[in-house]
Amino acid sequence: MAGLLIGVFTLLIFLSPKFVFLLFLTLLSFLMSYEISKALDVKGFFFLSPFVTLLASYDKGLGVVALLLFTLLQGWKFWSFDVFNKSLLIFLYAGFLPSFLWDLKGLGNPYLLKLLFFVWIVDVSAYYVGKNFGKTKISKRISPHKTWEGFIGSLIFGSLYSLFVFKNPIFGPILVTFAFYGDLFKSFIKRQAGIKDFSNFLGSHGGFVDRFDSLIFCAPVYLYLLTNL
Repeated sequence: MAGLLIGVFTLLIFLSPKFVFLLFLTLLSFLMSYEISKALDVKGFFFLSPFVTLLASYDKGLGVVALLLFTLLQGWKFWSFDVFNKSLLIFLYAGFLPSFLWDLKGLGNPYLLKLLFFVWIVDVSAYYVGKNFGKTKISKRISPHKTWEGFIGSLIFGSLYSLFVFKNPIFGPILVTFAFYGDLFKSFIKRQAGIKDFSNFLGSHGGFVDRFDSLIFCAPVYLYLLTNL
């Protein structure tokens, strides 16, 4: 039931007017930034991530300059290269990447929704195929439950979706790979931090980073494919 409610809410937000969607992105940026900073034990200016999202939504160059400036402020305040690196990760991941969802919103709701449903199908197929047929672990250190069988299942369903919805067979395998990469990226951070989920805000579904990892990794790649292929 929780998963269904999360899905319906996300769908309504993605269909909302642009200013509502932009407010959602800034809130999402703040919440993801908070979760990652807590996991990595980084204090300070993590709340500036939404400003990176806003600036990057307006212009990607300004977004890059902002995230580098805020990273410098963090490193300067704590005079720590470790804090500097962790802050760079936070502002890039939670601040910059969500801005590509705004770019897709600008192209029209259908493009945004196609990607959203794609990520859902890939995640669900990977989970159920892996759960029922998975035997070969991909990396126990990063994600002990992920299997090659689950990945292949997501590749098959993602490719079929790409063929019938994206109308382009190339999109599927590429986006499945980046969705998978986004999941592993998040899992690596969790393993290093020694946590199961980034938060329990969404109950058994974890936190916002846990739910939106694949989507924000796929968004810039999907945008590139749309504009170049």
